Amino acid sequence: MVRKLLATVVLVVIVTLFVYPQRDSIISVFRMTDEPLIISKGNYGQSLIVEISFSHEGLEEWLQSLKQPYPLLMLDADWIARSPKIVEQIKKQNMPTGLLGKNGAENSYSIEEFNRDLKIYEKHFNNKPLWFMTSDYEFETNLQQTVFDEEINLLSPSMIYSKDNYQKTDGAILSLKLHEKSKPNFEEYAKLVETEKFVSIEENVFGYTIKTKKIPE
Repeated sequence: MVRKLLATVVLVVIVTLFVYPQRDSIISVFRMTDEPLIISKGNYGQSLIVEISFSHEGLEEWLQSLKQPYPLLMLDADWIARSPKIVEQIKKQNMPTGLLGKNGAENSYSIEEFNRDLKIYEKHFNNKPLWFMTSDYEFETNLQQTVFDEEINLLSPSMIYSKDNYQKTDGAILSLKLHEKSKPNFEEYAKLVETEKFVSIEENVFGYTIKTKKIPE
């Protein structure tokens, strides 16, 4: 009887010290696996990411209209450098952001280019991104390892949003592509965000929410 009671007490202590604190901390890919892992699907709802490499008319106003929980903004480094006003608005709203690289197929996106883009991101946001993905969702092995070594998560969407074929899918990571050749409809996107329930990538993948610190002005 005493042994059973002692075992129960020990179990409660272990759960209290190790399990519950983990749910309030950011668990990054490099802490969960021994190898780089590209996250492309979650388990607990659906998430929205917005790829931005071009400032279409209406973009700034649409971003300002968004409310929490915000979509994850994947930002192209060149766009960051030439869009200081919108970047400041994103920071003011404390919206989650990640780094969007160029096309990665056939080694077309070099490690040097990634390092350059990372420096631009860090210059404007004062820290490393939690997420990274290439524009075509292709990740060469050396690039995966380099991103992993920087303690940044690799991300790829489950599906690209289209009004004609959109279907709510549990665990999905849905992407809106705002590139130069895109033809965005911000009224449609606003309705999508208002009518659908989207959760953060972290909540979708790991099953818990993360409280982010407000960026000092």
